[in-house]
Amino acid sequence: MNHVLVDFENVHHIDLAIIGAKAVSLVILVGAKQKHLDAEMVVKLFEHAASVQLIRLTGSDRNAVDFALASYLGRAVLADPGAYFHIVSKDSGYDPLIAHLQSRHVRVRRHQDFSTLTFTGPAKVEPTAKPKTPAASPANSATDMTEPMNAVLERLRKSANNRPKKKKTLLSHIRNGLAVGASDADAAGLLEDIVRAGYASIDDKANVTYRL
Repeated sequence: MNHVLVDFENVHHIDLAIIGAKAVSLVILVGAKQKHLDAEMVVKLFEHAASVQLIRLTGSDRNAVDFALASYLGRAVLADPGAYFHIVSKDSGYDPLIAHLQSRHVRVRRHQDFSTLTFTGPAKVEPTAKPKTPAASPANSATDMTEPMNAVLERLRKSANNRPKKKKTLLSHIRNGLAVGASDADAAGLLEDIVRAGYASIDDKANVTYRL
């Protein structure tokens, strides 16, 4: 699950494609002085009210939206601690809070705008179908992929000066760290999860950028 919290006082454009995505919960915090909302966005919000919250603050004190967003983020983390959390804001004042949460193994990132999110709509956030593989047997049951991401991320953090720079070498690095019997498809699926969660991005030349 991806929880997206938007500081609308700071970022005024919302990617409407993510509204209604099955794996996205969207919280938009609007400042007291903001009087107008885009009509198309409001229509989308009404259509998907179950997965969207529009919070209009009544107080116009400095940092009112920031404190409110931190509060809603905390509630979301308590309710869904294993999820991914995205703050959309240009305000770097959130970064100390994010660093603290990351130190407690909360998967949270800040994005300057929606263009840096690792998903852009329902097709990218829904589970990706994996190639069919033979049924597990005692010989290959080690390919259980329950919680491999944390182990991969920990290895990458420890090797900050020697991380794979290309997608191909990163895939090899991931597979080598998985259990015996893991397939190329397992490694590719895990890499996709890492990118979708915002820990890395891959450009059109297969260069890897990390956000660990």
